[in-house]
Amino acid sequence: MDPGLHVKQAINHLNKIIQYVPFVVEEGESGPVATVALTPEDWGVVADALFYMDQPKEVFPAEITAYRMDDATGTMVLDLQDGTTVTVEAG
Repeated sequence: MDPGLHVKQAINHLNKIIQYVPFVVEEGESGPVATVALTPEDWGVVADALFYMDQPKEVFPAEITAYRMDDATGTMVLDLQDGTTVTVEAG
């Protein structure tokens, strides 16, 4: 499946998040955690691709094992293969 431009841009943002995480990771109560902020526009692109465009999980970077929306905080949460939990904020 060839993802469209919107999804390709989301994948680009996700790859940048993955590359940035080692610089901001901290040890949390249940393992490594990181918080990353995207511009509101970029956050929206990633949220669209992950949650609203019915893309198969295989389209996204393999380092991301799970993802979910935290409706209480309005953030996305990514679980990475290495056990890191990444909170993605719009800011």
